[in-house]
Amino acid sequence: MFKTKLIYRFLINFLIFSIALILPLSFSLRKDLKGMFTNIEVLVEKGKLKDTRAIQDEFFKEIFTHLMSISFYAFFLAFILSIFSSRRFLKPIKALYDGAEDVKGGNLDVKIPVYSADELGEVTTIFNEMLTNLRAKTEELQNKDTYVKTMMDALWVVDLNDIIVDINPAFTKMFGYERNQVIGSSIYDFLDTENAMIMKKELGLKRHKGEHSIYEINIIAKNGSQIPVLITGAPIIRDGEVVGKIGIIKDFREQTKLVKELKESRDYLETIMNSIEDSILIINNDYRILKANVAALTRYGNNITEKKCHEITHNSSRPCWMEGEDCPIQGVFTNGGTWRTIHEHYDEGGSKCYVEVIASPVRNSEGKVVEALEIMRDVTERVKHMDEINRRNRELVLLNSIASIINQSLKAEEIFSNVLDRLIGALNMNGGCIFILDEKTRTLVCSCHRGIAEQCTSTAVRIKLGDDIPGRVAVTGEVMTSSDLSSDSRISISAFKDTGIKGYCCIPVKGKDHVLGVYCLFKSKEHFFTMEEERLLRAVGEMTGLALENIRFYEKMKEMFETQKNRRFQEQRDVLELSSKLTAARDMDEVIHCTSSLIKEFLASDAIFFWEKRDNNSLALRYFDGMQPQTATLKMDVPSTETYAAAKGTHTSVYDINTDERFLFTEDLKSLGFRSVLSMPVVVGGNVLGVFTAMARTSREYRDDEIHFLRITSSIFGVALERSQIYEKRRIDRGLAEAILNTMSEGVCTVDTNGVIISVNRSAERILGIPAANLVGRDYTEIFSEPIEGNACPIVKSLKGEKASAEFIPEKGKGNVIQVSSLPLMDSANRIYGAVQVFRDITREKEIDRMKTDIIRSVSHEFRTPLSAIVGLTEMLMDGEIAGAKAREYLSTIYEEGMRLTEMVSDLLSISKIESGKERIRFSNIDFSEIVESLKRVLNTPVANKNISLLTEVDPDIKGFYGDREKLRQLLLNLLDNAIKYSDPGCYINLRVRYSGEYVILEVSDTGWGIPENDIANLSKHFYRGAHGERTKGTGLGLALCKEIVRIHHGNIDIRSRLKKGTSVIVTLPYRRLKDA
Repeated sequence: MFKTKLIYRFLINFLIFSIALILPLSFSLRKDLKGMFTNIEVLVEKGKLKDTRAIQDEFFKEIFTHLMSISFYAFFLAFILSIFSSRRFLKPIKALYDGAEDVKGGNLDVKIPVYSADELGEVTTIFNEMLTNLRAKTEELQNKDTYVKTMMDALWVVDLNDIIVDINPAFTKMFGYERNQVIGSSIYDFLDTENAMIMKKELGLKRHKGEHSIYEINIIAKNGSQIPVLITGAPIIRDGEVVGKIGIIKDFREQTKLVKELKESRDYLETIMNSIEDSILIINNDYRILKANVAALTRYGNNITEKKCHEITHNSSRPCWMEGEDCPIQGVFTNGGTWRTIHEHYDEGGSKCYVEVIASPVRNSEGKVVEALEIMRDVTERVKHMDEINRRNRELVLLNSIASIINQSLKAEEIFSNVLDRLIGALNMNGGCIFILDEKTRTLVCSCHRGIAEQCTSTAVRIKLGDDIPGRVAVTGEVMTSSDLSSDSRISISAFKDTGIKGYCCIPVKGKDHVLGVYCLFKSKEHFFTMEEERLLRAVGEMTGLALENIRFYEKMKEMFETQKNRRFQEQRDVLELSSKLTAARDMDEVIHCTSSLIKEFLASDAIFFWEKRDNNSLALRYFDGMQPQTATLKMDVPSTETYAAAKGTHTSVYDINTDERFLFTEDLKSLGFRSVLSMPVVVGGNVLGVFTAMARTSREYRDDEIHFLRITSSIFGVALERSQIYEKRRIDRGLAEAILNTMSEGVCTVDTNGVIISVNRSAERILGIPAANLVGRDYTEIFSEPIEGNACPIVKSLKGEKASAEFIPEKGKGNVIQVSSLPLMDSANRIYGAVQVFRDITREKEIDRMKTDIIRSVSHEFRTPLSAIVGLTEMLMDGEIAGAKAREYLSTIYEEGMRLTEMVSDLLSISKIESGKERIRFSNIDFSEIVESLKRVLNTPVANKNISLLTEVDPDIKGFYGDREKLRQLLLNLLDNAIKYSDPGCYINLRVRYSGEYVILEVSDTGWGIPENDIANLSKHFYRGAHGERTKGTGLGLALCKEIVRIHHGNIDIRSRLKKGTSVIVTLPYRRLKDA
């Protein structure tokens, strides 16, 4: 303990020094006293001192005095020495003092050394620790101060009395207040009344509870502006009590602006959605409706959100895809794309409707489909219209197919049989029958039946008029139907009643004046015939009735054909003329009426007028509604709103005509109660064309938006009015131009700058084979493909301002070659606004050129072989190299090749004459027996040489047939010659001439070599020899000549052949009598 207590150490030193000083003095004093007492005793013994007691008292008194002085000085000196010996105590004290001075000067990095393990050492250690902690706290406070100063957000510290005790620099930057202007002020000095109430409420609710708070207010800046901020407040708690509050103030101007824009955007989006007439739903992947626009709420009810879409639109508890329908929502979430379909929906009242659904995905920032946007448009009327169109199309298809059946034959039994089959299939019947009226016996005869038992048809094969169902229908001429024939009370006796037939109908086959027969259709099940089916059946009955009459009166109709043809042509011309007038019509009165009605309705006016400016001196009344003015003409010098608007070219209005002094108003207007007037001029290009005047019986000021609408409306109307006037003039000019164009033999068409055809003349329709309606509006590249021989397109060149021409094969030209010359169309400023093409069909010229080239090439090739033989053999004979039998053989070959050349030339001349049209048919009564006999005589030698059996057969009933005898003989000769030439010895050749209906058939068949299938199509080409051309000699022109002979007789030729089996050539010629020739 003594080592660690400073005072004890000092006392020990003091005692040691005191003892060290006092003991020597004490021993000295004792020695002196001992000597003195010895002297006294000597004196006493000597008798020199008698009163020792007094001397002793005096002596002790002196001793005590000196002893006290010596002790004092000894203790003082010991104290001084103790202090001096303890001088190291002063060093830590000095160090502590210096350290305190340094700390006072702000130096916290001082560290005092510890000199001893005593109280001063402890004090020094504690002082150093205190400085270390103070330095750490100071650094922490400096860092916090730096953080506060570098904060972007403003900060204030307030006490419990809402007095600001501190702010950061961001506060000054945000609001403009300096620190000394804010410290000591109340926070409410920077708030208006409304925001102060908000802050008091927040502080009152949460401050004393020690809770954080977040709220938005506006703080008044130094410049007086209101700055929106977000304050995050936190309580300052000390010793468990709230002593103040710190608030972080975030500038919320951008956020407020964004929030405002977001709200406006959301409101705008809501407005857009609600302005769309189509229903709009936003649906999640659970088929739940999240949002709907007004149209959807109106259609499906106000309480549809949070409900599933199939429950609302389909009245179903399951999604539509589970019912087998295409579900657009499922498609969007499955495929992530837009889905379009048409669904059957039910509105809030349970009424069925059809909607076109377009579902599109709504994706989040990651691209994932989170919702689906479904737009639904009511297409009920369109679906119904399409159903009606489809139904009518089915009817038309059926009627067209029946018309096709009727047009394909002139045989009544064939027509009725095919029509019956078509009706049974179209109406899904089980069977039917046809009864034809026998006019002589007044009996219906069953001519055709399907699906009826034989015993039934045997009893009902003939029915008298008025008997049974067919007889009654034939009498009344009305369709009779029954959904169940067995229980139909109208029918008591019928051959069909007990046959198991239920659904039944009987259709009259009507001619022009009377019934010609009946159709009967039946079904083994009940069938309710609709009005549409009855109408269709009635139409079929009328069509087949007319067909039957047409067949019976065919000859009569043939005589009337020209008359009928002329009548129909006149009807078509009248229809086209009427259609052209309707298309070109521009009813300006209707336009004025619509525009005036629109203005009247928009302005909620009681009367509307349109005054047309026909000259510079007056306005003429063109239209009125609501009242009729007393005058139909306004002079421009009369002061009125109309004349003022027309003169100034701007609108004018009157609030109350009773108090207005600028314009003159008639008394009838005032008496009828009219008050306000608005006049708007119709101005186009600076020219006033007229004035609209609207009147109301209430005094009112016309708003700017109303004036703006009226100005736009009048401008649009003005353009229409001016266009109508211009159109009338252009219509006259265009009519003249079209008349000129339509008289041209060349085709003419015009295109715009985009290459779209805008007009064609009649010759263009004829040359291209495409109606004008199918040409106008199409791109020229759809009609004219790439030019022949790779030339640049003339239309492209002309649209660049150049003149050009080229040859084309049009889209539907069937190989026709069209020569097109194109010129640019330019306006007065030399700007190209289109191009005009003039074209003509040069197919015939091209074909003639091609034929010439082909003939020259083929003739050169075919003539080379015989000429080479003739020239070669002739040279050998002339050189004398050949003589005797060999010479005769060579001369024979020369003769044969010469004859072959003669035959080729003859055939070529014949073909050339026929193809050029110069060869005329010399009609005469043809005796085929005589021709055949002459051919047998001519061919007797080649037939005998090859041991061929030539069989001929001529129908004796062929009489009065007229044709060209020589050409028909040449035809048969060529066919028989080919049959002999391309056959082996011992073959059979048959020649048959027979009569079949309206035709004469010439057939030559053989059992020769036959023709390969791929050669048959080329046999009629000039000089084509085929696979057997190397085995025999020939020109390759025989069948080409045959084809031309058949063509000029309006017949056709058919070649049938099988390789190594033989060939048949069948020529069919129409039976031409003298009157036809």
